[in-house]
Amino acid sequence: MTQANIHIIETVVAFALVVLLTIFLKKKEILKGSDTPTFTRLLTEVVLPVVIFFQFLRYPPAARHLLPVLAMLITGCCTLVAAWMVGKLLGFSRSTTGALMIVSSFGSSALLGYPLIQYTFPHNPGAMTEAILISELAVGLPIFTLCPLVAMHFGEGSKTAGSPPSTLLQYFRSPIFIAVILGFAVSRLHVPLESPFVAPVIEAAKIINGTLAALACLILGMQIKVESFKRLLPIVAISAALQMGLQPLLAYGQAVLYHLGGLERQVLVLIAAMPSAVLGPVFAVRYKCDGELASTVTFINILLAVLGIPVVFWLLGH
Repeated sequence: MTQANIHIIETVVAFALVVLLTIFLKKKEILKGSDTPTFTRLLTEVVLPVVIFFQFLRYPPAARHLLPVLAMLITGCCTLVAAWMVGKLLGFSRSTTGALMIVSSFGSSALLGYPLIQYTFPHNPGAMTEAILISELAVGLPIFTLCPLVAMHFGEGSKTAGSPPSTLLQYFRSPIFIAVILGFAVSRLHVPLESPFVAPVIEAAKIINGTLAALACLILGMQIKVESFKRLLPIVAISAALQMGLQPLLAYGQAVLYHLGGLERQVLVLIAAMPSAVLGPVFAVRYKCDGELASTVTFINILLAVLGIPVVFWLLGH
């Protein structure tokens, strides 16, 4: 086992420990469920945009980064179709099939992926730039567009659902997407980062960047609800096999096909192996697409990631 694999195991276990601490603090009412929206907005509207913008500013992306983005987008879409085929084959209800598709396709690339990449490649800043592009363009955008569409189509609340154009507009207006566009544009200007006017701002961004992992763990712990999920174990197994089995294989196959370098392949495989995105259950609940199932499967997939991610990275990443 390589040092990178050992570090991934340590990182995922550390994540689990902090999440368990959060659950304990919530049980003791030191943290309250009503605080979750505040932490979530802080992460998505402040921390992530700052991290993304200054990552682009310090390490401008090149055209070669677009191939991993294409590979991840194709991977997610293929898994989405595979989940639909499994649901049809096994005779699942419409809402169950829709929930399975949502939690088995596009993973938690920002909430878990960014911190994991950050700590897995601490001395390789190019890895974070790669992860941001893959995550925001090939994972984030589909989550905000395809997942609501799936939930609306397979859920019981389709008559009252919002229109796809409004969902797309919501994503384009989000601080995260704006940070991607601004960061990419400003990075072309070659701003002197050592300037006495710019250097303090960069240092402030580094401080904010340090809160990324802690907030991610905190939000996960606040959202988890331990319930009986024995009846859902078969669906959990299917979802995990698609999310952390099929997806990395598809991503790795394309990495070989496109002749991607070692770092690009490793980052792509890690992002593809991420467990279910926490936004998936939000859409499932909103459009009555078996939100209980989506939430439970997402929770268990995150726990399975403790073993799944290191194994996938060991098999495919190096």
